[in-house]
Amino acid sequence: MPESCARCQKSGEAPEAKRIPFGPALKEKIAASVCSSCWKEWEEMEIKVINEYRLNFMEPEHRKMIQKACLEFLNLPA
Repeated sequence: MPESCARCQKSGEAPEAKRIPFGPALKEKIAASVCSSCWKEWEEMEIKVINEYRLNFMEPEHRKMIQKACLEFLNLPA
């Protein structure tokens, strides 16, 4: 975990890697940049994003949209 979270600017524990459903590079980036509290907020927001846009994890373009929304929510560069 860096000195502060990219989203809330506070220090805290990194989220559990097993809870981050992205590929290894993105998973590592998130775990190294975000606190577990902000990740939990994203998990709640993710449900809203999926429902609002009617996204399907089986569609590659939909997975990209979820990743983009996640990075934007967490204030991380794409």
